[in-house]
Amino acid sequence: MNRVVLLVCAAGVALACETQEPATEQGSETSPATDPAAAREAVLAVDQAWEDAALAGDAVALTALYTSDAIVQAPGAPRATGSQAIQELFAGMLEYPISSITLDTDIVEVAASGDIAYGAGTFTMSGTGADGAEWSDQGKYMEVLKSVDGEWKIAADIWNSDGAPEGMESESMTAEPEAAPAE
Repeated sequence: MNRVVLLVCAAGVALACETQEPATEQGSETSPATDPAAAREAVLAVDQAWEDAALAGDAVALTALYTSDAIVQAPGAPRATGSQAIQELFAGMLEYPISSITLDTDIVEVAASGDIAYGAGTFTMSGTGADGAEWSDQGKYMEVLKSVDGEWKIAADIWNSDGAPEGMESESMTAEPEAAPAE
């Protein structure tokens, strides 16, 4: 499992770096000075803004948190690339209001350049469906962020539920993973 997370992180960072311009010694608007503590706080602020926009049902505000060429891979939906597709994705997702959401970003790593970071964590959310029934979900997410003109934006985002897909529930999918043997 750790290899999968590492590969996803590496792919996300590579994607985020793909359009990055080389940094100069003096820095630039897209290459801030490296301050991991400030970058971590900025990433957490983006996550708080994501929570606030989702609770407000505001697809436009959610979309504004992403780079114009961002990739969002939401569960149960095709990949959305670019602002228009991302806004359409969120508009559909928010058709039925979210009544609560919590993002718990427990990992934030900042590149030495100071302009790319990734965050990973868990989420819980609930709301009311089309039929009026309450629903809830919990899972995990990973995001790659870039500093664009001094503002942190999400460049790649993926999340999924901890529960097995409907019809695929099995003991092996819901059991806690075993710890790796001690070396």
